[in-house]
Amino acid sequence: MIKSNYTPTGKCIIYVKNPKDLGTSRGLVHKGLGTRVRVIDEFVEVSVRKDKKPVLEEAVAKCNEKAGTHLVIANVGHLPRSLAFCNACMKLEGDDPYIITLRSTDHRVEPFKYHVRQMYFQCLDYYAATSKKAKTAIAAKKATGWKAGNITNLNVATIKASRAREKSANDYCKAIIPEVRRIQRYGKVTLQEIANALMAQNIRTRRDKETWTPMGVSNILNKAKKLGL
Repeated sequence: MIKSNYTPTGKCIIYVKNPKDLGTSRGLVHKGLGTRVRVIDEFVEVSVRKDKKPVLEEAVAKCNEKAGTHLVIANVGHLPRSLAFCNACMKLEGDDPYIITLRSTDHRVEPFKYHVRQMYFQCLDYYAATSKKAKTAIAAKKATGWKAGNITNLNVATIKASRAREKSANDYCKAIIPEVRRIQRYGKVTLQEIANALMAQNIRTRRDKETWTPMGVSNILNKAKKLGL
């Protein structure tokens, strides 16, 4: 954050990141800007989404509409770590767009310039650093034998998925085996002959493939035997 060498004047629009911060924000604006800056509008974010700041985008759009209007965010907090926040601020027009933040130090409230492009690149660096740190931590945990997720739930899910696949295979075998038997009765007895006959009739495999292989036919016959068909 860069300390401003100027005293803000003119018009401004206030953006408040959370309705709970409204009172604090107004107090900081009153102490830090006083009567030097005229507040022409106030926007309070109500969305709790982390990937989008719709009210902030409205505030930025109005700043661009009213040329020379500053965007003031009194209590900026961790907002500069949010890509959604930085992306919205990047829409501010001008050669060197910035927002004004207010900081309370030594019982005084002072305005600071926070350059939008600098804020955006710092946010990217923060995400890159935290991503690398998270990957390193996960790799270290995995090296100890740790597995992600709830093991009990994973085991249950694996069993259910296995049963579902087996049921699907059984149902398919029951549906197609009558046709295989009919082909056999017509003298097609080798695996390749049965495969060719199934393809000639445009009957697709369980995985919805057009091509039948001798191995695929063998699997059907073995499963039929297991099911007593």
